[in-house]
Amino acid sequence: MRHLAAPVLLVAVVAAALALALVSVRSGPPGPPRVRLAVLVVFDQMRGDFVDRWRPLFGPDGFARVQSQGAWFTACHYPYARTTTGPGHASILSGTCPDRHGIVDNAWYEGGATVYCAGSPRYEFVPALPHLAARKGDVGNPDRMLAETVADALRAQRPGAKVFGLSLKDRSAILPTGRRPDGAFWFDRRFVTSTYYADRLPPWVERFNASGAADAWFGKDWARSRPDLDYAKWSGADAGPGEGSGVQVREGKDKVWKQGAEFPHPNTGGKDKPGREYYDALSNSPFGNELLLQFAKECVTAEGLGADDVPDLLVVSFSSNDLIGHTWGPDSQEVLDVTLRSDAVVAELLRFLDAKVGAGNYLVGITADHGACPLPEASRARGLDAKRVDPGAIVAAVDKHLTATFGPPAATGDKRPGWFAATPVPWLYFDPKTLAVAGTNREAAAATVAGFLATYPSVVRAYTRAEVESRAPTTDAVLGLVRRSAYPGRSGDVFVLMREWDLPSGTTGTGTTHGSPYDYDRHVPLMVFGPGVSGGAFAEPTTPQAMAAIFAKWLGVRPPRKADFPLPAALRDR
Repeated sequence: MRHLAAPVLLVAVVAAALALALVSVRSGPPGPPRVRLAVLVVFDQMRGDFVDRWRPLFGPDGFARVQSQGAWFTACHYPYARTTTGPGHASILSGTCPDRHGIVDNAWYEGGATVYCAGSPRYEFVPALPHLAARKGDVGNPDRMLAETVADALRAQRPGAKVFGLSLKDRSAILPTGRRPDGAFWFDRRFVTSTYYADRLPPWVERFNASGAADAWFGKDWARSRPDLDYAKWSGADAGPGEGSGVQVREGKDKVWKQGAEFPHPNTGGKDKPGREYYDALSNSPFGNELLLQFAKECVTAEGLGADDVPDLLVVSFSSNDLIGHTWGPDSQEVLDVTLRSDAVVAELLRFLDAKVGAGNYLVGITADHGACPLPEASRARGLDAKRVDPGAIVAAVDKHLTATFGPPAATGDKRPGWFAATPVPWLYFDPKTLAVAGTNREAAAATVAGFLATYPSVVRAYTRAEVESRAPTTDAVLGLVRRSAYPGRSGDVFVLMREWDLPSGTTGTGTTHGSPYDYDRHVPLMVFGPGVSGGAFAEPTTPQAMAAIFAKWLGVRPPRKADFPLPAALRDR
């Protein structure tokens, strides 16, 4: 694999992003709709280099069709630091960053509790299945989203327009589709929604669930889709160092069922009929994407999307790529295989839209919500200094230093003594009562922590709340990214920047994660296919948020009100 860009690239990309943001995203009143249906396709955790690195392996009708007949922006980076699923999906169609839409992470600490980006106890699941009862605190809704998306603009300006969001993950279906879509559905042993959207499922969703479509892969092993291909040549060895074993189920006292570290991967969950374990394994395989594609095609057909001159919007976010990447890592044969199968998913989707909506009547945008850090074991094999780091050890060291500086923390109320209310690294949230009893404040404590972490192994530096919330100009490119990741009242008191290539996973962990400001987490594809779009590959720097301007233009609506990233120059005169 090519060496991913070092932090020097951050400076250039941030400068380009800021320059783009100064260009007005509103260049006059919207024109007429150019398409009947716009489809946003998100491949969760598809890094930008995947569609370049494995391009020779793609068929002619999927990614290659979009790359050659549409527009492919090869230098697309998120312009903020905390690259996780919630912020990514909130950003793409809002056209802005967490500092404006408020989705700072998948979850954060606010008002004395950890809250979920796309859920709350205000609503109930639909249908009210028994296994969902334990998750009443996280029922899907967009209440925490503080910016409108293209979906909101479309519903406001084009009466009769339909909007749907579909995914295996709730937040991925919810956040891009705004306040009042016609439906947002996600998978939890079947496709579900919440009472925020409707009191019962539409008949077509009930029929799809009742058809047993989700059970079609039970007992079917996940084998390589291209047995003719030398996977090791294009990725790494099967079951390489640091790779995980997927879904695990204990069977009796001593036996454990696993998806396994190497091909083929069984797909039963260790049971004799479909149940929770099977559906977990299904989601953690390319078959989860195939199920979602079937569901998306049924949505287009049943709801008549793209059937008239009032344009509609469909968001389809494929989550299995992310689950697979977390388990086996971005250089694994499993990620190569799911990417090849994603190419087939795109080809089938385009063929379906050609037949159902008509060639030239639809727009498809393809991107990802974030990338992924290489496994440290794979990075070391390439000569890089990389290791697994336990975030808990960082927090413990900081806690010890604060105690040495201010004295032991006192108990406050029914809380155990401690300096922090929450520590979801990279953010650290102080307990203000503990600080007050110790005779200090957030600013002094944050400065103390930042000074300590400046010399801590695996930490580059720490940014204080005062630095992050300041509007003073800065030449620190990473600080600029952190500022765009932060929202007052939702972000923490200290942001911990770990070393590039190091992975916050525990010293004995497996698999990977994401969430850093480094290139491997921020670089994602941006591809557009539809009428008036052509030109092939463009090296022009852009951001995934440009998709909001693109979709607004082709749907004939104004951009979202908080959008601050314009059309790529290559598409402005189309």
